[in-house]
Amino acid sequence: MIGSVARRELALQLRDGRLLMTGAVLLLAVLAATAAGWFQFDRARAEREHFIAEARQQWLDQGARHPHRAAHFGAYVAMPQLSLAMFEPGLRPFAGQTLWLEAHDRPAFANIPSEDDLTLQTGLGVASGSAILQMLGGLLALTLGALAIVRDRESGVLRLALAQGVRPRAWAGGKLLGLATVLALPLAPAAGLALAAAAFAAAPGTRFDILARGLLLLAADGLLLLALLAAGIAISAVARSSRGALVAALGLWVGVFVLAPRAAATLVERFAPAPTLQVYQKAAGQAFDEGYGGKPGYAAQLKALEAETLRRYGVTRLDDLPVGFSGIRMRHMDAWSTEVDDREYARLLGIYEAQARIRMGVAVASPFVAARSVAQGMAGMDWAHHRRFLEAAEAYRRGFGLQMNTLLERRVRGSRWETDGDRSDWAAVAPFRYETPGVGWALARQAGFLGLLAAWCLAAFAALAIATRRLRP
Repeated sequence: MIGSVARRELALQLRDGRLLMTGAVLLLAVLAATAAGWFQFDRARAEREHFIAEARQQWLDQGARHPHRAAHFGAYVAMPQLSLAMFEPGLRPFAGQTLWLEAHDRPAFANIPSEDDLTLQTGLGVASGSAILQMLGGLLALTLGALAIVRDRESGVLRLALAQGVRPRAWAGGKLLGLATVLALPLAPAAGLALAAAAFAAAPGTRFDILARGLLLLAADGLLLLALLAAGIAISAVARSSRGALVAALGLWVGVFVLAPRAAATLVERFAPAPTLQVYQKAAGQAFDEGYGGKPGYAAQLKALEAETLRRYGVTRLDDLPVGFSGIRMRHMDAWSTEVDDREYARLLGIYEAQARIRMGVAVASPFVAARSVAQGMAGMDWAHHRRFLEAAEAYRRGFGLQMNTLLERRVRGSRWETDGDRSDWAAVAPFRYETPGVGWALARQAGFLGLLAAWCLAAFAALAIATRRLRP
């Protein structure tokens, strides 16, 4: 019975020229956004590869200079992007793409596209293929579902079907199956082509990972659309008129796709605001100079370091040391700076975790928030991926800073400072290497949002089952 109802619904929808036109427009919109994303991704990849090569050459060609000045000269690194970024750019427009690594300072992302593009600042430039699939696909799912049963009630078809012994649940189940097929007709080819493009553009050896990530991304979108379709049919089952059903469906769409994300941003800003870079650096600088938790500031630590170093080497003057005290001093400065920065960074991460909890709470009321998080995570463009890259770059920065300080300690004696490194010293610093973590790592960080999507789907099915119990012609 369900199959018969589904086939009838599919035939009716396919004969409706308006639906065919809507599906075609949606298909073209998703493909156009993905194509634009392809060109942006391809251009960004070429620019990134050129940038990395030029930055490395700049480091090697900096000429003879003091090792610590070389550490301040620094190195540039760029975050790699998975090819799925062409379909879901995630935080890329707002989080930046490059890092400058120099002595003493934890890096912050720079070269943020939204700073150079007014459309990105106003939110008009983030119509990615993934966002269009979710938002317009969700609108189509809700409107199709909202008209599914109430239209039959108004035309008298529902009365005839129930009079012939068709069970309400079978009628609603057939509607759900038929409309899900209708939704899949334009969206499945669009999603398939986007996934194929991402697999084609993937770096060698990563295609399986890209395919797995892409399938999980599309599965999350499928759960979103299925939940909204079931919710729309549940509305249709209890609505008394087509107009009332459409108004309720549109209200649900506005709440889920417009109000909930805005509410999440407002709640985050109200209850867990992140400090600006200037505020963060000021707090770290104050702790560095003045100390914290009973630990003295840097000036007092330097005096203690001088006394301890003289005692260790059995001399009374810094000039008599058999090693370079400037290197020892710089190493201690970096160690203290690292300790202070780790403390401030841990506080910042605590704020970000609070923000994540707020978004998780909003996702309970909006599956769109959960679907966006999963899409960004699977594309490798969420905060978790950015944070992992940032921490890898920070470890590299500390490593080459230590190399420069060790070079200084070995090359001079006593309190001398001046010495020069050369190209061979710069070449001894290995280039930065980074690999994006695999799909399992990403999935573990999005499991909560995937669970919320599944819960939303189950809740929508439960609402549909309850609504069909009271189904009346």
